Amino acid sequence: MMIRYLPLSAFLLLAACDQMPARDASFTTNKTASSDSSEAKEAKEGSDDDEVAEDRAIMADKTLDPAFRSVKVLQNDQMGCSTEVMGLVDIHMPVKTEDEALEVLKRKAAKLGAPAVINVEFHHGEPGAEPTHLSGMAVRCHDLINGRKYQVLGKLDVIAEMGKEDDGDKELLRRAAAMGANVVIDIEFEHGDGEGKPTHVRGTAIRFTS
Repeated sequence: MMIRYLPLSAFLLLAACDQMPARDASFTTNKTASSDSSEAKEAKEGSDDDEVAEDRAIMADKTLDPAFRSVKVLQNDQMGCSTEVMGLVDIHMPVKTEDEALEVLKRKAAKLGAPAVINVEFHHGEPGAEPTHLSGMAVRCHDLINGRKYQVLGKLDVIAEMGKEDDGDKELLRRAAAMGANVVIDIEFEHGDGEGKPTHVRGTAIRFTS
């Protein structure tokens, strides 16, 4: 079960060995994943370039060299512990090999302080055509529910543009906060396939009762 906790101005995403992941993140934005404001439209083209530049900067950051090498990459969520989601990680820059894609993903997780990336989606590009692509959730072992009872408030499904997983993540938090939730559990991150299918960030909003 993936979970995300929201104490007042913050959310957490958690996962135990029988749970899906969770996370702790400050909620400080009013922008939504589906925003169609003129500001969002004007910024879209530039933001794509910014994301590629950010990936390249992470690859060039030598301070991440020791940490990224120990980051685990898993296709499932079996960490053997309750997990807190530190962030959604995705590759925006074009890469040619699986090893290069893995390094970008691991460096992004290391920058967030996460020792592992779980539920990794692997999209292998055709030779000479589309690049190899990876996405997943950066997590660490941390039980945020800790046996407390809770009330289910409702399910959430946020749709975001391809490569805009951070916007989807923020919108998930905004909607849960509006419902009065403390935590979002059963977190799922579906990247999409690049053929018109959008990114989805899903979860269930809950409120502690004890």
